[in-house]
Amino acid sequence: MIWNYILIAFRSFRQQKSYTFLNVMGLALGMAASILIFQYVKYERSFDQFHSRASDIYRIQYNGWQNGQLNFESAVAVPAVGPALKNNFPEVEAYTRLLRTGGVVRYERPGETAVEFREDRAFFADTSLFRVFDFELVHGNDQTCLKGVSNVVISQSMAKKYFGDDDALGKRLSVNDRDGVHRLLEVTGVFADVPESSHIKFDFLVSFETLNVWSENASETSWDWLGFYTFVLLKPDADPESLQAKWNSYLTRTRTEEWKLTNSKQDFILQPLKDIHLYSNLRNETSPKELRDGDSVYALSLIAAIILIIAWVNYVNLATARSFKRANEVGVRKVVGALKSQLIGQFLMESFIMNITAAVLALLLVRILWHPFIELTGWNIPLSFMFQQEFWVLVAGLFIAGAFVSGFYPAIVLSSFKPVSVLKGKLIKSSAGNYLRKGLVVFQFAASVFLISGSLIVYDQLIFMKNKDLGMNISETMVLKGPLGIDSLYDAKYESFKTEVLRIPGVKGITASYIIPGEENWWIKDVQRLQGGSRGLHTAATTIIDEDHIPQYEMRVMAGRNFSKAFNEEGNALINEALLKELQFETPAEALGQKIVNNEDTVEIVGVVADFHQMSLKKGISPYVFRYAGTARFYSIKLEGEANYKDVIAKLAGPWETFFPGNPVDYFFLDQFFDKQYERDDRFGKVFTVFTILAIVLAAMGLLGLASFMTLQRTREIGIRKIMGSSVSGVILLLTKEFIQPVLIAIAIALPLVWWLMNEWLQTFAYHVAVRPLIFFISGMLVMVVAFISVSSQTLKAALAKPVDSLKHD
Repeated sequence: MIWNYILIAFRSFRQQKSYTFLNVMGLALGMAASILIFQYVKYERSFDQFHSRASDIYRIQYNGWQNGQLNFESAVAVPAVGPALKNNFPEVEAYTRLLRTGGVVRYERPGETAVEFREDRAFFADTSLFRVFDFELVHGNDQTCLKGVSNVVISQSMAKKYFGDDDALGKRLSVNDRDGVHRLLEVTGVFADVPESSHIKFDFLVSFETLNVWSENASETSWDWLGFYTFVLLKPDADPESLQAKWNSYLTRTRTEEWKLTNSKQDFILQPLKDIHLYSNLRNETSPKELRDGDSVYALSLIAAIILIIAWVNYVNLATARSFKRANEVGVRKVVGALKSQLIGQFLMESFIMNITAAVLALLLVRILWHPFIELTGWNIPLSFMFQQEFWVLVAGLFIAGAFVSGFYPAIVLSSFKPVSVLKGKLIKSSAGNYLRKGLVVFQFAASVFLISGSLIVYDQLIFMKNKDLGMNISETMVLKGPLGIDSLYDAKYESFKTEVLRIPGVKGITASYIIPGEENWWIKDVQRLQGGSRGLHTAATTIIDEDHIPQYEMRVMAGRNFSKAFNEEGNALINEALLKELQFETPAEALGQKIVNNEDTVEIVGVVADFHQMSLKKGISPYVFRYAGTARFYSIKLEGEANYKDVIAKLAGPWETFFPGNPVDYFFLDQFFDKQYERDDRFGKVFTVFTILAIVLAAMGLLGLASFMTLQRTREIGIRKIMGSSVSGVILLLTKEFIQPVLIAIAIALPLVWWLMNEWLQTFAYHVAVRPLIFFISGMLVMVVAFISVSSQTLKAALAKPVDSLKHD
């Protein structure tokens, strides 16, 4: 019996090649797109899951309150939190802390030229790091490698980079760190490269005791030193909500008196490790450019589901559109004794064969498109994902669901024809069937309108963010990373270096600063007015600039003056508008000459700078304090518009080596660096658009099926109308009106939904566009054009047919 079903299925496929091709391709494209997206979502959800006790690990989030208002949410906490939790709450099994560091690392191989690189993926780390996390230590003892002073554990990549094939253990690395401190570190362990699916990424771990010696144990006891990533490992039976409540009570009991002195409050919140990658977007994240928006990731899951449903709907529409061509076959089979269950089995077998063919083709497409898809999403998702059990479970699930969901309704329709009516050439047309098919088309095109509008709004927001005035000019700016390991002659060296740089053709200017646009400022200080206004503390980012920074970046001084060498600026400061408002000055002029306490320094405000966007427009403008001169981490070089940057770099190398020997030339272009903040959104927009186009193509195929079905039913009517004088255009218009109706309904359903959802998405940005009616008009018109082309391709053939042939149609 089954063999007979298979033979009949292949006979039917040969007779209807175009129908078979459309169905198989539609299903294959839908499955392939869904598999790719679901693998991407699975990868995004896999972050930090490789730790065996990931569910028991929590990061401590710091929330700072000033004057009763929440004004600071950070991924880093203070060092005293970890010991306080471990020592006071039995639910805490262990804790570990990480403090970011980095610098120029140097190793001199005997008889060879020294190997020297600037390294930024480095942290001071507690001895318990390998107990809390499952990072693999391949050489060394995980209990002792981070004990002692001046010890470092490095990744396998770094071991290869600095020591080649030599054993790294016991080797010594010379380091000039970010604070200008020279250290000699002994390698006591080598760990496997941190997996890509970790939100924490590092290549060097320096023992925490090294930091304790340097900071005189402030790294153990301080409640004010913000900068430590703190993780706690809870016991398996611990209740995090109960622990949080007890922890809050402990803080209130032990810290309230100190908080009252500054009218402030500190919250330290247990944040699940598994939620960080998709749902955390705090200040000072370990890898802020790699974090994802969980809503965007799951939006892609919705797109995958929509595409798959559209593919199944296409199968239903195309199958039912062709069902009347097989009516005689069904009638004959019933007359000779075929049961309805046998006919259903036959048509389900056809669906099974078509779906398994589509599944095989989908797997081939997935393999071919894997690397282009990886480039599109920006993640190095390993191809090994295709060989995991979950992958094959997904493929099998899609195949089984597709075979039954898409095949069941056509099988019921085909097996329900009455033999007498069929053999007499009289088929009863079901209005319920027509409504169902039109309803499916409504769903397809409502989804298409939604996706088109969503894509346009996403790109509208991206264009807005990239083109909005930042309050400064970052174009044609090349940034050099400043030297490390500076000495008392730094100021004189910088001035001499600056003079030489300004002589290079193509260079317009150079300025030194502690922070550059697009880099998150970790130097957060408390600010307070000495007289008037609010007496509470305010949190403000602090940075160091020279007298050329404001004019070179074309920032606007609203009142007062810029820094100048003509004055002793040591006790002076500039502030921005955001801080002006927080300090409750009525006008910029009122702030001039007023004194504020910036951390422990009392400084006088000599100028007010118009607000500027230090970070992307996804974030609000932070209060800022500018201090003068001091150690700079970056040199911003302004280039002429037509300057050859390669020549500039070549001519920079000499003065750089002269004044800052031992520091590699490390540069980048500021506009590209700043725009990397939007890279995640760019990629999301591209993925959204690609799969939107695919959804539209599949929806058009569905409408093609409906048009074929409807036109087939009205062939005789078309012939009569042509005999009565109807023109070709009149017939096309008549048929098109009926097809366009479900599309108009789809537009009416989709637009309010997309307006609401996309408005919610836009609210996640500090600065965003308004949803423009033009976008809805473009989406609706595009869908109408696609629908008209799809319908016309079928109706035109019927309208051009000879009336005598149409009247012969059964």
